[in-house]
Amino acid sequence: MIEPTETETKETLDEAIAVLRALYETAQKDPDYLHHAPHHCPIKRPDEVTAARHPVLRWSAPVQD
Repeated sequence: MIEPTETETKETLDEAIAVLRALYETAQKDPDYLHHAPHHCPIKRPDEVTAARHPVLRWSAPVQD
């Protein structure tokens, strides 16, 4: 269930509805596509168990070769 705030404009709500309808149509045509989402993120599916057991509390620069 999605409940928008009162400050959202009608245009924003219409755009959100259009996106949700497109997702629904995609799910009806190819359910496997949404099963593997997200598609364009640096981290596809975070490992929440490892994150909870071994939290990284400080940012560190990536090691460059």
